Amino acid sequence: MAAEGATAISAIASETPERAEGALEAHDLRTGHAGKMAFVDLHLVVPGAMSVSFAHDICDRIEWTLRKEVEYALITLRVEPGNKAKPAGIVVV
Repeated sequence: MAAEGATAISAIASETPERAEGALEAHDLRTGHAGKMAFVDLHLVVPGAMSVSFAHDICDRIEWTLRKEVEYALITLRVEPGNKAKPAGIVVV
């Protein structure tokens, strides 16, 4: 089942920039698996002035994309304001 984690990472790397339009970056990606379940944890940095509703829409698009690739996934997306960006983050704008 390590393939589930690898599939999730591949989907995040290839699909997140397209699906996360409006976000600044993604960082602190963690994945794991137990049986057929894959676990994905990701911090998404958005502009501080962005509405909660718009940030939630971005998270929904990312989740939908990941669920297409990894059927049994527990996905946790943490939204953070722009001042939490990290130099090693994946720039998505």
